[in-house]
Amino acid sequence: MAIEKQFSTIEYLHIAHWYTFDELFALISYTPQLRHLNLSHANQNDSAIETMLPFTFDNLTYIKMYTNYINFDEFEIFIKNIYSKLKVLYVTFLYQDITFLYAYRWEQLILRYLSQLEKFSLKYSEYKYSIYSGERNQFISPFWIERKLIFNVEINENNILYLVCPYKKKWYEYNNSTVEYLTSTQLTIKYVFYYEAANDLFIYTKRILNIVQIYHLDIEQKISIGRLMQIIHLLPDLITLKMNSLTCHQSRINKEFPTCSLEHASKIKKVYLEKTQAIQEIYFLLNICPHMEFLNIESIKSMTIELFVRNILNKINKDHHKDLRLLCIYVSKADDNMIKSLNKMIDNEKILSNYTIHHELDNIYLQWK
Repeated sequence: MAIEKQFSTIEYLHIAHWYTFDELFALISYTPQLRHLNLSHANQNDSAIETMLPFTFDNLTYIKMYTNYINFDEFEIFIKNIYSKLKVLYVTFLYQDITFLYAYRWEQLILRYLSQLEKFSLKYSEYKYSIYSGERNQFISPFWIERKLIFNVEINENNILYLVCPYKKKWYEYNNSTVEYLTSTQLTIKYVFYYEAANDLFIYTKRILNIVQIYHLDIEQKISIGRLMQIIHLLPDLITLKMNSLTCHQSRINKEFPTCSLEHASKIKKVYLEKTQAIQEIYFLLNICPHMEFLNIESIKSMTIELFVRNILNKINKDHHKDLRLLCIYVSKADDNMIKSLNKMIDNEKILSNYTIHHELDNIYLQWK
């Protein structure tokens, strides 16, 4: 333990290499004025944390930790023995301990030892799938909602990443939409196994559904219609669907789609296709999501905006999409003249009545009643 004359005036400490907790405790004992502590790694088989002595840091308000070799019990000991007025805690765990996903343990730790905490994020990377015996949807209790913290999941090529993070406005929350925290959980698929069998993707998805219900799906890579429908087949509670791009050579519904996939797709209310290659892709989405309320798409570069909008609106009217009332179209260099031209086309051809149209930067918003 450091004596007073050895104390350092260090306030910001970032350890970006391997360390043992013995080394960490020895080091921070010299830094009573510490404000920010950023820890990137910890060594394997380090039992020193279990014998950790309490430290008091009157100025410490920020801890960020990324570690491979610490379980929840050990992390809990660490927090309990750091007496501080912590306001910010960002933690990332790669150690395979399913306890990190037990919300009640986090609630008790925060309430008892982190009463002044203002900002919190948790990332837990899972690549070994131990038995999860907890209840589903643990991170939607009043404790988390009051703090505006939401639970999301990501599928990567080799792991599942679980995240508890502050709420941020989503693409589907337009105007003054109410934030529905109880149905806010999003699954982001960062790797779709495009050129190989998707067994791992389906295993990951089923694993996730043991832990939480999924209401929002974001697919960040190009995906085929067949693979998309296989995923939707597993997700019965989807409200929104966002995709980077879609491989589509037809607009009709295929009889070979998995059982229940069309039933699940029919519940989707809001759809966002970031890159549009062919208008058949949009027709397909309209067909599988008959109760869609909001469609966000990119215009096709080879087609004039007037023809593009005309075709979509005619499709909507022909198929009687009575729920669809808002269309957002990304057009490079959208301007007032483009809005006037679309206004004229819609009025002359009487495609819509009682509608409004405007642009915000390069997004054209067309809404009708």
